Amino acid sequence: MRNKLGAWLLLSTALLTALPLHAAEGLKVSVTGLRGETLANVRAALAIIQQQHEETLDRARIQQLHNQAEQDIKVALQPFGYYQPTIQATLEAPEEAQQPWRAHYEIKQGEQIPIADIDLQFSGAGADSAALSQWRSSEVLDFGNPAVLNHMRYEEIKRDLLSQVVAAGYLNASYQRARVEVDLERYSAKVSLHINTGPLYIYGPISFEQLGHPFATDYLEQYLLLQPGDPFSQSELSQQRRALSKSGHFQAVTIESGQATEASNSSDKVVVQPISIELKPYLANRYRGRIGWGTDTGFGLQTDWTRRYIGQRGHSFNLGGAVVEERRRLAGEFRYLIPLDPLEGKRLELGARHESKDLTYEDVDLDEGGETRIATNLASATLHFPSKQHGAYELQQRAGLSLVSESYDVFEVLFGNLPSSAQSAIIGTIGRDAYNTLAPDFSAVVPNLRFTLRRSDDPLYIRRGEYYNLELLGADESLGSNTSFLQARLNTWNIFPVGDSGRLLLRSALGYTDVESREALGVTFNQMPEYYEFRSGGARSIRGYGFESLFPSDGITGGKHLLVGSIEYEHEIIPNWGASLFVDGGNAFNEFDQIDEKIGVGFGLRWRSPVGLARIDVGFPLDDAKDSFQIYITVGPEF
Repeated sequence: MRNKLGAWLLLSTALLTALPLHAAEGLKVSVTGLRGETLANVRAALAIIQQQHEETLDRARIQQLHNQAEQDIKVALQPFGYYQPTIQATLEAPEEAQQPWRAHYEIKQGEQIPIADIDLQFSGAGADSAALSQWRSSEVLDFGNPAVLNHMRYEEIKRDLLSQVVAAGYLNASYQRARVEVDLERYSAKVSLHINTGPLYIYGPISFEQLGHPFATDYLEQYLLLQPGDPFSQSELSQQRRALSKSGHFQAVTIESGQATEASNSSDKVVVQPISIELKPYLANRYRGRIGWGTDTGFGLQTDWTRRYIGQRGHSFNLGGAVVEERRRLAGEFRYLIPLDPLEGKRLELGARHESKDLTYEDVDLDEGGETRIATNLASATLHFPSKQHGAYELQQRAGLSLVSESYDVFEVLFGNLPSSAQSAIIGTIGRDAYNTLAPDFSAVVPNLRFTLRRSDDPLYIRRGEYYNLELLGADESLGSNTSFLQARLNTWNIFPVGDSGRLLLRSALGYTDVESREALGVTFNQMPEYYEFRSGGARSIRGYGFESLFPSDGITGGKHLLVGSIEYEHEIIPNWGASLFVDGGNAFNEFDQIDEKIGVGFGLRWRSPVGLARIDVGFPLDDAKDSFQIYITVGPEF
């Protein structure tokens, strides 16, 4: 009986030993001493980690995987250049039932293997190329300082090197040898990269085929990035296509390579690739008309005619006009553009503009009186400089000169209802100087400079962006004007993302003017054209108030200075639709100790349309205003 019982115990023990571990017992694996990519790669390579949750694990399999782990770790570290790691491996069996096995690996990765030699060789037509030979010490072969082996970096360098050889005009380039040799005894590595460049492809004759209006060939050549004899590059062809498309002349640009031929006067093998550029211009004329309504302006009509090209050298013009119900505003403008450096974007703009609007006794809160027409005429010349990129920011600059004339008659607004004899008596009482102040006739030569700095993450819907626009202008009697003033204007936008669904928008408008002011009949008149004075209120200013309805209480036409700020939060409710809350404040004023701040608050609805952001805002004035609220509708990006 005793023998049978012993045999039964031995058999039961053997069966239990052979059975797989239950999931409750399991296996836990830990790795220390590494971090980042090396840790991730080691964990991915360790078979004992990949199989630690398998139900078929038994103690024999665990021991086998543990014995294999050291080799797994070494192989996983080699892509990063670590060939001599120190590994301390431990495996602990469970002390009690239902406890897991524990495997732990303490790793010291050691030093990356240094690169003792980089053997870069070129054969073929590029064997003696000075440009290619410079790459031996350039950033193209940047393995670090000091140079150490990282197989992933090696693959990047190998790929980028061949791409740049192809971009240099060796279109058939390929590797004859690409190898890394590791010497563990000396603990150093050698990199060998041998490239057969094949023949050099260069641009041959460049011809233009125009499907429509013929531009002068020498004018079109000013857009060329490519020059005959330069190395052939597909990326340069793409840049060339974009440069011609940005000219605004062509609706389609097609660049094709002709039949390649070997150069007959070259000792090296050179292939000449002729280029044909096919240009399809836009229609010469574009006509547009718009009818609209806005709470700021009432009904309005706007038309314009653009002549996209005049003659053969890219000249163009735009003629437009607008009529608005509010104060019977009328505007007309003519702009003539002359390219000076077409490729860089430098151009001269000649322009003429007329603006006029009514000023009535009702606008100055009188029960009766007359009206006048504030009429401004400008003739200008503006030099637009090429845009410059400063990191993520684009800088635009322009300099101009304007001849400005403006006239109006506030005396007529105040006393226009009186007979002429009474008006003459009033003029005699107040004096001729006061009358001239009420009825100015400005003539000014106004030079100006404008700097615009911007960056944005999207042209239509900006999640993160900045905009700064600074304009400096003025006039002086010594330079042919009948008045003198200096002015600075600064407009800013700052847009920040808030989480995944929100935006914070900060806006400001600042203006400062150094100008003489005169007083007549208790009203302050700044001795400068009304065209340059400041007013506030409206969709892009202080919402809740009418368009340009805010100005100094002691003035009629506007103020010398401006201070406006806005804070707005927008939150996406459903895809492409959002809601916003805003607070706007500030005013136009003549003296810094007499700022009559106005505050407007409100809410809005936003829709990301295909052509830009559409906004509907409802603004409520917190101070005295003609209306209890204003509705604003605008379309387009913030800047």
